[in-house]
Amino acid sequence: MKCAAVGLLCALCACSSSRDPAPPSDGQMAQAGRAGDMALTLNRPQEAMQQYRNALQRAEMRDDLPAISDYSYNLAVAELAANDPAAALKTLRELRAELARRSAGGFVALDLLEATALYRTGARSQAATLAQAIERAGVQPEAGQAAFLLGLIADDQDDPAGLAAAAQRLGRPATDAGRADALELSARLARRQGDGTAAERSAEEAAAIRRELRDYRGIARALSVAATAAQQAGATSAAASFYLRAGRSAAVQGDRQAARQWLQRAVSLSHDPDLRTAAKESLAGLDLK
Repeated sequence: MKCAAVGLLCALCACSSSRDPAPPSDGQMAQAGRAGDMALTLNRPQEAMQQYRNALQRAEMRDDLPAISDYSYNLAVAELAANDPAAALKTLRELRAELARRSAGGFVALDLLEATALYRTGARSQAATLAQAIERAGVQPEAGQAAFLLGLIADDQDDPAGLAAAAQRLGRPATDAGRADALELSARLARRQGDGTAAERSAEEAAAIRRELRDYRGIARALSVAATAAQQAGATSAAASFYLRAGRSAAVQGDRQAARQWLQRAVSLSHDPDLRTAAKESLAGLDLK
């Protein structure tokens, strides 16, 4: 969150018409913000949301626009982590309205987060339009992340040409997060081209990188790509194992829809009684939540 906060503050200072000095710091606001950062790092998005709301209330009490922007943005990140993209969209649009009332411009990280939230709500066309604008702007790393999002959208829409183009535009990023994105698009492309072995290998490598980055949603998604690649290749045992791993991860994250879908596929594909039992237990756990 800290890197986002720094970029955010720079963007606001550049766009604001005010040259007034920043108001004095607020210890309670800063403490709540740090607690939110820590909770999100520990994969406790509900706790992070509450802490960011507390910080946002202090920011609004102070009428502190950079802080309002910072904590609104972080709140939306936490809401996405909690699998509530509709709430994240609401938060982001409230922030846009606040910025507009003060004649302050937006910033590319806000655009990318909104595109992600739109994609997660199923509004793929709107997400693609916004992602294309981000990519055209050329600001990194957001432009590369927008290309990745466009690749996901193309794959969802059975558009292999669009997927290949997005993978080519993404290229070979220097950052670990960018490498994981490139590997996942490569896996999806290989799967569409019928190369299940390459798809599994790239997807597992992407998952390993995302594990180090603590990108838990990305881990589950990459494992699901490996699962579909194995299933298409007729390797049903491997596919069931990947589906179990993806489903368990999604279940712990609270992504019940994806977890149920993947765990049910693990049950239907596997002839291993231990694997089927593990998948059924995870499914039963979803029903108890």
